[in-house]
Amino acid sequence: MSLLHPKRALTALVPLYVSRFGCIGPDCEDNCCTGWRVNLDKKTFNAYRQAKLPALADRLEHQVKRQRSQASDANYARIELNAVSRECPFLEQRLCAVQRDLGEDYLSNTCATYPRASRDFNGQFEQSLTLSCPEAARQALLQPDAFDFVEAPLQVRVGTFDVIKPKLGLSLSAMNEIRVFCLQLLRTDGLELWQKLAVLGVFCERLTATLQQGGHAGIPALLQDFVVMVEEGLVLDALRELQPNHEIQARVFALFWQGKVGGRLSSGQQAVQHAVARGLGADPETGQVTEQELVARYHSGLGRLAEALQAAPQLLEHYLLNEIFRDLFPFQGITPYDDYLKLISRFGLLRLMLAARCNADSELPSPLELSQTVQVFCRRFQHDPNWAAQVNSALRNSGWDGLEKVYGFLRT
Repeated sequence: MSLLHPKRALTALVPLYVSRFGCIGPDCEDNCCTGWRVNLDKKTFNAYRQAKLPALADRLEHQVKRQRSQASDANYARIELNAVSRECPFLEQRLCAVQRDLGEDYLSNTCATYPRASRDFNGQFEQSLTLSCPEAARQALLQPDAFDFVEAPLQVRVGTFDVIKPKLGLSLSAMNEIRVFCLQLLRTDGLELWQKLAVLGVFCERLTATLQQGGHAGIPALLQDFVVMVEEGLVLDALRELQPNHEIQARVFALFWQGKVGGRLSSGQQAVQHAVARGLGADPETGQVTEQELVARYHSGLGRLAEALQAAPQLLEHYLLNEIFRDLFPFQGITPYDDYLKLISRFGLLRLMLAARCNADSELPSPLELSQTVQVFCRRFQHDPNWAAQVNSALRNSGWDGLEKVYGFLRT
């Protein structure tokens, strides 16, 4: 019997946590079958139309709709969610009825691959996970060796991995050298995380200028300059006078957070959102808070966050490493510096939410609760395709996109 979605066996470069990951199904505290648009590829849609199964027939006929605008083979149809609960109509007792009755092969590519993202980069296969999945977040954020890179055997559906093309006039090998430098910088011992991010900003700014001036041949020398800068400790001298600006951090990132307060949330997501609001002294329904209260609560929360992170010291660094590896950083923006702004926006908002979570109750949150906060942040903000662009636009329009201003966002 031929498979609807054949798989390919391959060896991929992965962070160690990816090789440990497995979906925990109905035991998961969140639900990837609720609240998100579920796209269907053409092959799956046609299979649903041909399926002869009385238990699913009505839903397959009426809840699966053709995509009439900008359709493609990958985005050919969609599953209509329940208008009230926003759940997938095939969800029964926290299990998928399609998988139960037809088998895993009948899952759409969207459902079968989440939270995995696979790609072919210059002949090397890679796989990462999105941390909007609670179990993926725990594995990535709480295990000290999660970002030791290994080669692992994988089974990947044919057609579900991206083939990366050269970008910005760079060869794939040059792009890879830049990616490796960024990952190694984040793992450098002897530097605080904010210092690593500051150096990354200077590098992305210089890289952007070099590419815009057609100086592609100078990329190896640029990389070497920054390696020397880090190895010889010149970074510490350059950043010694940089001071934190908690007022600006609180005002800017709380504004971004307020933009997505409310909406339909699962009970777990709502608990996190309410804890963040409580920690900021904000109204949980509107996010409104006085500036004085906001800044004071944020400052207090940062101190408590430092205490909480003693039990999970790698959490923020691992979050950033995952974003850099998963998003092909710094090649997903218009320029490397544009991609850097997106990274800092995510980091700044996440730090605000974590600090607020630490302020919400008398007891500090556990590492598992910190991981849950990251997961909810990723689900609420990073899965919104417009959010990053809106944030970058807001920073530019307010004059906060220059590196000297961005520095104020970094140090805690």
